Amino acid sequence: MRSIKLYSVKTFFLISGIILLLPFAMLSVYFALHTIQSSEEMVASANRNALYLYQQELSSSLEQLDLLIAQSWAQDWNYQKLRYKQPAIDAHESTRKILESYKTIQSVYTCVGSMAVYSKANDLCRCIYYNDYSHDLREDIKKYVADIDFSTDSTTWFTKKIKEKWFLVRILGTADAYSACFVDIDLGPAFTYSEQLPPPAYLIYFNDQFEAMNGTELLGNTRLTFDDMNYYHTEQISGNNYMVVHIPLGFGNVTMANITQYSGFRHMTFLQMFAVMLTFLMLLLIPFVYYIMIRVFFQPLSNFIQSMHESRHGNRHPRLHYDGLLVELGEFSRTFNSMMDEIEQLKIDTYEQEMAKQKAEFQYLQQQLKPHFYLNCLKMLYGIIQLKHTDKAQQMILGISEYIRYTFRNNSVLVPFEKELHQVENYVHIQQESIATKVSLSMDIPPETMQAHVPIMCIQTFVENSFKYGVCSDRNLEIRISANIIRADQESYLEISIQDNGHGFPEEVLEDHARNLDRNDGAATGIRNFRQRLEIIYQSKAGITCMNNYQGALCELIIPLQKEPYTEQMQETADECIDH
Repeated sequence: MRSIKLYSVKTFFLISGIILLLPFAMLSVYFALHTIQSSEEMVASANRNALYLYQQELSSSLEQLDLLIAQSWAQDWNYQKLRYKQPAIDAHESTRKILESYKTIQSVYTCVGSMAVYSKANDLCRCIYYNDYSHDLREDIKKYVADIDFSTDSTTWFTKKIKEKWFLVRILGTADAYSACFVDIDLGPAFTYSEQLPPPAYLIYFNDQFEAMNGTELLGNTRLTFDDMNYYHTEQISGNNYMVVHIPLGFGNVTMANITQYSGFRHMTFLQMFAVMLTFLMLLLIPFVYYIMIRVFFQPLSNFIQSMHESRHGNRHPRLHYDGLLVELGEFSRTFNSMMDEIEQLKIDTYEQEMAKQKAEFQYLQQQLKPHFYLNCLKMLYGIIQLKHTDKAQQMILGISEYIRYTFRNNSVLVPFEKELHQVENYVHIQQESIATKVSLSMDIPPETMQAHVPIMCIQTFVENSFKYGVCSDRNLEIRISANIIRADQESYLEISIQDNGHGFPEEVLEDHARNLDRNDGAATGIRNFRQRLEIIYQSKAGITCMNNYQGALCELIIPLQKEPYTEQMQETADECIDH
């Protein structure tokens, strides 16, 4: 038959929750990340559009400058004369007129930092500059113009760093005379923003080596790189997150970058931010809800199962305690406790019925075993009276009546060990008068054991066996009783030994005793009955051992040491008319 794998409720709910919630959680995370990505792309697209406007402005200025200078060389005779050797005054006049036109251009195109004209034939270089330029910078610009290699530098716009300042440079003309236009990056288009519209944005230019041509105070030591496949990325600069959007300028291998302080959540709309926060909040609630389920449902259920295991393994009074909020678990707890009460009551009723049955059986056995002893006692009294030993007869009658009263007490009670020993002495005295063999009884009993409580007839039963099996015609009967207190497993026990010098137990009696079997003879019946009484009173904490040694029969009894009786008080079950 195919076996079915079983799961606990907790495992089943956990697996089911994972199956149901995992797709939802993945979809929620995807939605949140997509929302963040969409918001980021919207911001990048807006920044790119703004950057494109400035790129168009600067590109248009560069194209116009390129066209104006080219037209000047094509149409103005002053430029052509500089290609040849001229008188100093004529050359100076021609360059003056050219510089006047350059000043007009500079006033229109504010990004122009400097313009220069150079005549190699006349060894003349004259320049105009932005007013704030230092003397050293002006001299370096002039020197650079005079040292230009026209064959390599006159092809297109290129970048040049002069005195820590970056320029876009254009050379037009001929090898004998040419013009140089220096577009100052710092004077080029820049973002304008209001303090009411944070965060600020920065327009930074980079050359073909990704060196920043302006904005070094923002970048510091940070070196940016650009990917042609993706027009934007985020970068940490000076401890803050920035979005970098870049496009090529189209002149001089220059890249324009829009760098804006960026925080994904801050750039979202209210609805986008609310949706993302709600998504992550729901994901965080999943373990919290699972924790609540453990506290409210799984933990009480685990306690219920533990109580049931305890009930199965011997706890006779299991109870479920539940004061939670779930109606079903409360009803289950009350129903279980009610069932346990009914089972406990059934156990009590069954135990009482078994006790009543055992009492009846024991009384039947007593009635079955004693008649022969009582007849012997009557015959003995008859002989004593016939011999007119009146005092002795009276003493024997008192002893026999005391013995009868003692044997008919409730067999489930405990009596002081001292009283049990007294009844043994009384029994031996009675038996001595009825048999010809001399009997000696010796006791080795420590004083601290005298008040220990033992089951009634616990020694009497074995002494009766000594008279049954120990009487021999060739020697006197000796019965020795000893007791001792032993300690084991942090508990104290009373050990009692009954030894005689007779023939010992028959082998079949010992075998049946060892295998816990029942026999129909008196000795085995008495031992079996007493063993059952010990099981009822002490459960598995008491034991009996019967054996034969070189001296005769030996019986050892071990019971828990009990200073106070824990069963019902002794009650008289014999006929109350018997007089002490």
